Amino acid sequence: MNVRAPEARWWGLGAWLVPILFFAVGPVAVLILRSVGALDGGALAALASETGILGNTLLISLGAAAFAFGVGAPLSILLFRTDLPLRRGFAVLFTLPSAIPPFIWGMGWLLLASPRAGYLNRLLGEGSIDIYGAAGIAFVEGLSGLPLVLLAGAAALRRVDPALEEAARVCGASPLRALFAATVPLALPSLLSGAVMVFLMTASAFGVPYILGVSASPPTRVLTTRIYELILLGGEGNLARAVVLAAALLLFTPLALWATWVLGRSGRVRLSAGKGVSPRPFPLGRGRGLATVGVGALCAILVLLPLGAVVLTSVQRSFGAELAWESLTLTHWSGVLLEPRTLRATGRSLLLAAGAGLLVCAFGLAGAVLRRHFRRFGAGVEALAAWPYAVPGTVLAISLLVAFSRDLRFVLLDRVAFVLALAHTPWLLLIAYSAKYLALGTQNSAEALAQVDPSLAEAARVSGAGPLRAFLDAPLPLLRPALIAAFVLAFLACATEITMSVLLVPAGSEVLGTLLFELQSYADPSAAAVLACAFVALVLLGQVLLALMRRGTAEVR
Repeated sequence: MNVRAPEARWWGLGAWLVPILFFAVGPVAVLILRSVGALDGGALAALASETGILGNTLLISLGAAAFAFGVGAPLSILLFRTDLPLRRGFAVLFTLPSAIPPFIWGMGWLLLASPRAGYLNRLLGEGSIDIYGAAGIAFVEGLSGLPLVLLAGAAALRRVDPALEEAARVCGASPLRALFAATVPLALPSLLSGAVMVFLMTASAFGVPYILGVSASPPTRVLTTRIYELILLGGEGNLARAVVLAAALLLFTPLALWATWVLGRSGRVRLSAGKGVSPRPFPLGRGRGLATVGVGALCAILVLLPLGAVVLTSVQRSFGAELAWESLTLTHWSGVLLEPRTLRATGRSLLLAAGAGLLVCAFGLAGAVLRRHFRRFGAGVEALAAWPYAVPGTVLAISLLVAFSRDLRFVLLDRVAFVLALAHTPWLLLIAYSAKYLALGTQNSAEALAQVDPSLAEAARVSGAGPLRAFLDAPLPLLRPALIAAFVLAFLACATEITMSVLLVPAGSEVLGTLLFELQSYADPSAAAVLACAFVALVLLGQVLLALMRRGTAEVR
């Protein structure tokens, strides 16, 4: 048994590596090679002609990052370092944009600030606010990425040793001066790291730039929307140009990860061994009420107002009609949710999301176990699992399109032939979902496995159980909560995913994401609002389930 165990581990590593390399890493490598080959064919000149689109992408991404940092930095201090009333409730509301797809926030602000029919423009006068264009895209994407800055700041503020502020106070500094002289500089790199992630998220966004940019006058195109247009046009030349643009978009990922790594090193806060952190909340004093009103107003404007606009539109007979009790109806809800097309898309989305969730948990758990057994290759396994999550969804989708555009034939021993036909099938979308969110399963499993004592499996082995039986009986039951959490997170992400779905779903096989995109872009805003409300309800239900699971796990501990 001991002789065969190392061999089984190597076989397990190979069984995990082959599908990861073939379906997650290989297609991106094929995309890069195709882009290099396309450059020799004159696509470099075509890329030069798209410099305006590249400039728009950089400008919008920088604007979104600046907005998220400008709002998230002071908010993180107010919510996590002061005695602001209701700060826990505000923290939950301000982190809500990370759970709801950015496309829905774009819908909400389009309903509010559409130049002619938006609710705010009806109150303030037609054309008072125009959400279309680069500024509107940056604002909505910055709002969606706000939790990245907020949570990064919260984690950094909790790590800072309160003795630093106390030392500044002893030296004669006021409480406010001590906060900004001792604590804020240590949290600043983490806040900037969150802003870098907002930059990357915005550069890879598709839904919001499409509904707020393509319909603008003049149109505001970015890399992702231009890639989508070239794919729709078809033809080898347009596909080659789309491949080059996707490769250019892919360059943002290593640059952003490098910037995050540099900021993470400069902002690393070390605590004394065995010393806990219990920072004393900064007293706001007389400004407590004013700060509460300001944070509450900001929360209402940024979070509650766009969601309220989506809910209101879902019960209106038609968007743009005069607001009155007589114009409110629930006919859209029954008409949209019970329509056969919606039911088919719902069933297909749930099946794909459930299948992807199971694959994420299975391969994530396998990756975590391999990291534990192969310490020498642990960093490589972790990098392979995290890489697809860092790749923009548009790039991953077009990589899969390019890699599997033709049937792949394999011949075994010159007798048995296998044909892998994934093009224009939902299976390609399942692969994209599973590869994109594999990191959720790996990270959750690794964190849970690190807390399991290896002696449990060893005791089972001593009792006569084999390696697999020992793992199933001892560690696996303790890993179940983490695996369920990973499944729920992956399920929600896949069920509400839009970017990869729009690019990969074959005709006649709509999922909820593509149906919402089509209704908002080409059909009825009221019907799209109903589907968006269903998305929000699904996300909130999943978040409540995760919160209950975490509470139950904490009580058990």
